Amino acid sequence: MTDLANRLNFPVQAAPDKPSRPILMLAAGLFGGLTLGILARAWMRLISDNPEFTWNGTIFIVGGFTVFGFTQSVVAVARRRPRRRWALTIIRVVGTIGSMPLFVAAGGLMLPTVVAGGLARARVEWNHVVRWICLSLAVVPILIVGSQLVDSFGWSLHALLGFLTLIALYATIVSATRFTFTAQADGWRIKRWVTITLYVLLGLLLLRLTVGFILLR
Repeated sequence: MTDLANRLNFPVQAAPDKPSRPILMLAAGLFGGLTLGILARAWMRLISDNPEFTWNGTIFIVGGFTVFGFTQSVVAVARRRPRRRWALTIIRVVGTIGSMPLFVAAGGLMLPTVVAGGLARARVEWNHVVRWICLSLAVVPILIVGSQLVDSFGWSLHALLGFLTLIALYATIVSATRFTFTAQADGWRIKRWVTITLYVLLGLLLLRLTVGFILLR
C-alpha cells in the first residue's frame, strides 16, 4: 500500500515509533515507586494510634518511594547492556543512594530488612550460611514491628492486616533491590578477608538486634 501511494503521489504518514523498552522500564519504576509510596502512606495511617494527615509528610514519603522505584529501574536498564565495571558500579551506587529516603525517621528500623533481605535474595553466589544470617537479620525488624502492632491493637484483625501489609510492602521493596545488589557478571570475586569480616559483622549485628528485641519485650 505504501508503494502504491508513493506512485500515485499521495502523502503517506509515517508510523509512529514505538516507545523503547528502556523507557517503559523507567516509567514502570517511576510509577511503581509512586504506587508503593501511596500504599506505604496508607499503611502508616492504618497502624497509627493517632492517625494524622499532613501534606509535607505525605509528599516526602511518596516522593521517597518514587525516587527509590525510579533509581532501581535505572540500574535495571543499565544491566541490560554491557558496561565497564566502574560504570555499572557507579550506577549501582546511585541505586543504593536512591533507597536512602526509605530509612528516614521511623523507617530507619527497617534498614536491616531491606539491605540484609536484598542481599539474601540477590547474592545467590554467596555461602548459604551468610545468606541465612542475612535472612535472619531481615526478619528481626519485622518481628519488632509485629510485636508493636500487637501491643497497640491486641490480637485483632487490625493488627493482622497491618502485619500482612507490612510483609507485602517490604517483600516488594526487597525484590526491587535485586537490580542494585546482584553481583556484576564479570568474574570478579570479593577477597577472602573481606568475606570473613562480613561474616563477623553480620553475626554481631544479628546478636545486637536479637538482644534489642528481647529487651523490647
